[in-house]
Amino acid sequence: MSSACAVLAFDLGASSGRAICGHFDGATLRLEEVHRFWNGTVKLRGHLYWDVPRLFDEMQSGLHKACAARPITSFGIDTWGVDGAFIGPHDELLGLPWGYRDFSMENMQACTDAIGARKLYRVTGIQFMPFNTLFQLYRHKQHRNPLLKLAARFLFMPDYLRFLFTGEAQTEYTIASTSQMLDAQSRTWSEPLLRRVGVNPVQMGALIEPGTVCGTAEGTDVRAVAVAGHDTASAVLAVPADPRDAQWAWLSSGTWSIMGMETAAPLISETGRALNFSNEGGAGGTLRYLKNIMGLWLAQECRRLWSAQGQDYSFGELTALAAHAPAGGPTVSVSDMRFYAPTNMLEELRAACRETGQRAPESAGAVYRCILESLAKAYAAVLQELRTLTGISFTRLHVVGGGAQNALLNQLTADACGVPVIAGPVEATALGNLLMQLIACGAIGSVAEGRALVRASFPTQVYEPQRH
Repeated sequence: MSSACAVLAFDLGASSGRAICGHFDGATLRLEEVHRFWNGTVKLRGHLYWDVPRLFDEMQSGLHKACAARPITSFGIDTWGVDGAFIGPHDELLGLPWGYRDFSMENMQACTDAIGARKLYRVTGIQFMPFNTLFQLYRHKQHRNPLLKLAARFLFMPDYLRFLFTGEAQTEYTIASTSQMLDAQSRTWSEPLLRRVGVNPVQMGALIEPGTVCGTAEGTDVRAVAVAGHDTASAVLAVPADPRDAQWAWLSSGTWSIMGMETAAPLISETGRALNFSNEGGAGGTLRYLKNIMGLWLAQECRRLWSAQGQDYSFGELTALAAHAPAGGPTVSVSDMRFYAPTNMLEELRAACRETGQRAPESAGAVYRCILESLAKAYAAVLQELRTLTGISFTRLHVVGGGAQNALLNQLTADACGVPVIAGPVEATALGNLLMQLIACGAIGSVAEGRALVRASFPTQVYEPQRH
């Protein structure tokens, strides 16, 4: 590790965005949030879109605030996966980007039927989710969306936002890998798949690896680094794993829960397809073998409904209520698509319990306990699937992201999975973004050095499994 510097991470999730400055002194890394802003889709005539002009305006404010306080070496952007923007021949935005929750299971099934599920998985190794970019573009083709022909370029969200800063258009590998349009073996676009959904391969552009410097923010000398643009890829980069331990799995816990492991090559099998596991790009030449689990979205939606009813619980208050609710109560299958975008999450949860012969939770504490125990049960099932698919007996589970703050969920997870849970860091996504910038500017030398820096800079909490 070498010289001190300050770098800036833009970390955009589905509900908020932040500009976080990383102060590196040569031995440790300190975080400073310099700007925070709301994010969410906007419904227009029954469809969901991202308000990217407002997002970019907020990001410009974040960059100006950071630069006004100290010299900034570089910035990087990570976001959620799959969504992107159509760009015209004169660099103009052709309509607002669609939001991933706008796309249906029926549309996914129609595309899968047209191409063939086995063929699709054999080429891409990507899990089947209704919002994958392939399925989005298929719907655009079926609806004769003129943007498919008018667009000179399609850019994923972090790439498009970086383009707005720099005027340079590149497509970073980890965010592209979420699309279900890459050949998993060659790590390049699958041209036959692109053409099946009406896309000219030229519109997607050549891929670049995370850590590539892509110009500077216009009007400044702040370099733009294409970090691991998919937020989970950045989060996994910041997992504080010891390189001597090869038997760890990771869990990124937030609005979505995503569990997996790092691999050097894609793992593609019929069993993996049946269990809906995914091979997505990682930093440092790795792949992330993973599975999506619905996550704390269920709790966020319930909290929103309670707030609308005048019961404005904090998550800390909900956790305290859940801790006093009876253990071993009702559970649901959290990844059931009925929970994807229901009109009323509370009623959907209660209905799912009643339909399986369980008593429906009524109080806020009982509902939240149901969600947490259901998540822990889902985590244990996915960890067992990973063991079956890989033959690895995982000795620990690293939990990163906002969910790492939830002590009750962490303990329930350790109990259900039967392995120690190492919780933290909470800000893993922003940290991974910052680490990739430090690697790009030569301040640190590798992913392994970056993880050592995380271990030196941020504490973790260990939860041992308890037998009841």
